[in-house]
Amino acid sequence: MRAQRARRKRRRRNIILGVLLTVILLTVGIVLSLTVFFKISAVTVTGDEVYSTEQVVEASGITQGENLFLLKKSDTAALIEKTLPYVETADISKSLSGTITIHITAAKAVAALDNGDSFTLLNASGKVLEDGVAALNDGVMIVQANGIKSAVPGEMVAFSTEEELADMTATYEALQAAEIAGITELDVRDHLNIKAVYQGRITLELGAVSSLPDKTSFIKATLTRNDESEPEFEGTIDFTIDKKAYVRPKEETTAPVTAPATTAGTAGETTDASQSTSQAPTTTTAAA
Repeated sequence: MRAQRARRKRRRRNIILGVLLTVILLTVGIVLSLTVFFKISAVTVTGDEVYSTEQVVEASGITQGENLFLLKKSDTAALIEKTLPYVETADISKSLSGTITIHITAAKAVAALDNGDSFTLLNASGKVLEDGVAALNDGVMIVQANGIKSAVPGEMVAFSTEEELADMTATYEALQAAEIAGITELDVRDHLNIKAVYQGRITLELGAVSSLPDKTSFIKATLTRNDESEPEFEGTIDFTIDKKAYVRPKEETTAPVTAPATTAGTAGETTDASQSTSQAPTTTTAAA
């Protein structure tokens, strides 16, 4: 009995010693990996060359010699995307050799805020890319909103309400998915009836954003037919009712013209030309 108890004690003691030794070895390994091994030896930048390698590395905050495993990829990517506005995404990968690779995808300006004497550029998600731009490139639409709280490069634009940013991004996404090009202006001031301007000449009343994905094919077909039959048409097309298009031509008015007073016959007798105004009729049609 005594021999058995002694053997059990030795077995327990050996197990405890083994566990302690394992813990010590793991701790030493972790300490060495965080202090001696797996240090960052190089940082490379690939992808779109919107900024220099030096600018990207500086914005990342990565320094050679820091530990590879302590680098948080998501935090580093977010820092680059905020510091360098024209970076759409920064994808970061690690190599056990100690090399960090940052792959850059460039941001594209698709929308702009009109400041009166300049423009503020936005990407498709509403991130501010640049402020104080004098002129817009083709394909950049002007966004009309109820108000702007903030528009800081590298950060998301803040409209008066969160709905307006969501409406802008969702509308742009739906139009892009349907390959509807030529939108020059987007008005998100009315949450229940978003408006867009097509080729600077046709106002499209789109209704609520929630119903837009179901309408885009019909909208595109209507615009294509209109371009073929009346390429110079100006006016409004109402798409607020599903699968219907109500067309209202632009009202054309001629400014009143008054002829100068003339004297005829006896003194004080005058003849005035009548004032005339011509206005194009408003028509409404529905497409089934």
